[in-house]
Amino acid sequence: SSAASDVYKRQVLMAQHWLKPRAVLWRNMPTDQIPDMDAPSRPKDIFGRVLYRVALGLAVFGGLTLVVIVAVSFLSILGRFLFSSPLLGDFELVEMGCGVAIAAFLPICHLQKGNVIVDFVTARFSAEVNTLLDAFSALAFGLVAAFFTWRMFYGAQDMYRYNEETMLLQISVWIPFLPVVFSFFILAICCFYTAARDTHHILRKA
Repeated sequence: SSAASDVYKRQVLMAQHWLKPRAVLWRNMPTDQIPDMDAPSRPKDIFGRVLYRVALGLAVFGGLTLVVIVAVSFLSILGRFLFSSPLLGDFELVEMGCGVAIAAFLPICHLQKGNVIVDFVTARFSAEVNTLLDAFSALAFGLVAAFFTWRMFYGAQDMYRYNEETMLLQISVWIPFLPVVFSFFILAICCFYTAARDTHHILRKA
């Protein structure tokens, strides 16, 4: 309809208006000075490097967990197709493995600035303002991750105390909880680290 077409045209014009200043700035900038938005630099301090390696190790662990999940799913489908007998409790392993893998990817995702950010408005702000917003969001994210770590730790204690198990494989539920709790703990440290780093960067330029 014409109304929908007009709305679409207005959205396109608005997007061009917001993105034009950045595009002009980067077009007039030398190639070696254009910031690489997809490749954030690694930490240069000792604590940051150690934290980065821990987060990277968790990511590798998460990737291996996904490989195991794929193998379990493949064998279960193959057994169902060939022998009409899928693996017992395959969905339980997939559920637990996905939870462990997703939590393991969060720390490195934050350090690499891989979280989805809607910068439609903040694209016009200065670098200092954006750094300040990044520090504030990292602090808020860190508080949420610390809260999750605290509550999941007590949740794992309750599961261990009451010996809660899965229905088919009878796996203790607290066992896959441990790597998830550790991942959120490292995530909280990563968030507080980036918040402190960005704040220090702002104060040093002030």
